[in-house]
Amino acid sequence: MPRDTHVVTPEGWLSRGEAFVRGDGEQLAVFGGIVGEAAKVRVFGQQGQQFRGRVLSVVGAPHPHRVKPACEKWGPCGGCPWMHLSPEGRQAAHDALWAAAAAEAGAALPLSPVVLAEPGSASEILLHWGYSDQGQPRLGVVAREGEGLVAIPRCPKVDPAVRLAMGAVAATLRECDVRPGRDGPVRGIRCRVANGEILLTLRASRPTPVLYTWVEALAANITELRGVVANYPPDTDPKGSGVQRLYGHSWIALALAGGTIKVGQEETLPSDLVAYDRFLSAAPAMLGVEAGDAVLEMGSGIGERLVTLARASGWAVGVESEPRLAGRATENVRDNGVTAELVVDGWVEAIEVTAPRLLGRRPRVWVDCGRKELGQRLVDAVRGLDPRAVALQSENPVALCREVARWQRDGWTLAGFYRHEIDAETPFVDAVAVMASASAALPEKRAPRRKVARAP
Repeated sequence: MPRDTHVVTPEGWLSRGEAFVRGDGEQLAVFGGIVGEAAKVRVFGQQGQQFRGRVLSVVGAPHPHRVKPACEKWGPCGGCPWMHLSPEGRQAAHDALWAAAAAEAGAALPLSPVVLAEPGSASEILLHWGYSDQGQPRLGVVAREGEGLVAIPRCPKVDPAVRLAMGAVAATLRECDVRPGRDGPVRGIRCRVANGEILLTLRASRPTPVLYTWVEALAANITELRGVVANYPPDTDPKGSGVQRLYGHSWIALALAGGTIKVGQEETLPSDLVAYDRFLSAAPAMLGVEAGDAVLEMGSGIGERLVTLARASGWAVGVESEPRLAGRATENVRDNGVTAELVVDGWVEAIEVTAPRLLGRRPRVWVDCGRKELGQRLVDAVRGLDPRAVALQSENPVALCREVARWQRDGWTLAGFYRHEIDAETPFVDAVAVMASASAALPEKRAPRRKVARAP
């Protein structure tokens, strides 16, 4: 396909949010397109057998779901691929993505409405310190077309406090003459705002005195600055850890689902905490958790979901294979005063350790699948606990639909399917498919009772 303009009518949606057109072994990804709407498209690049293009103009009547994007940088930035869709259009696009994945996998998956996120509520953003396509120092995001960075000082996607922090960071980087680009000491900056406080995490290339000068200037400009932490390549860090706290604290406290969760410099949660709080608060009801249930959670991370499930049930066991994350989860369990335990091990091995305490209790199980399908060995281990229900969580429509199809073939029924948009005006959702056992037998035992929270 030549790098020229073409009139096309997209036929489906891609997982990144572009519409697509296929033909003759090639695929054209169309930024700003809408399925079923004819448009004039300029092709600007190619990745393998996929060409990339963007809409220049609509041919004929605009699609009923098309709206004017609320951001002047929408085209160059590309961070909100569905900003040109109305809420009804986003619902339809989400449904089309998931319906196609379910049909391909052979899963029976009735689609209830997606709980949409609200633009302007994101409390975190990842920025780069480099050069624009004109060679000027710039704090921004990677341009969707060509090279260089796009500054987004008035981004309507993020919380106003994040925008103020972005401005102060950019101004002090210039004032302190911190060199941008590959030769400079700072590559990326993650900014999170919570409870009126700001935590910055730097992706830095090497320790250098100018970073301390810059951090001092930043702290003088932002009274709400809680901390600045640098992540270095270990071979450039004199301390050998790869992580150094440059200012203040290395964590920030977030109010989530009725609790307080500490998040450190290397730990990530969805950027939109308003949407994530709504998702976490709904998790116990999704799984059908009641007081006295035994709950097993696979993939605890820093423990925010474990805390929520344990509060609803009275007792829960979380499994996390990464010791660093399990340590933070332990802290969050204790700080929130819930009765929960952490097992730090591989998932199958953790089930083997925990099984004697769960058998006869018909636990409710939550499995964070990430973006992959589960291995059969893990599936067999989970089913060996004789659970009443298993919640499968994933962001990946293809992987989750294949997983649902597997469980349905083996006699499990879909008791509920839930989707929460985790990034406004994008195709990304946290989806949960709750699979119910064919057995209606009641638990022989209730969950064990403990007076204090336990964790490793």
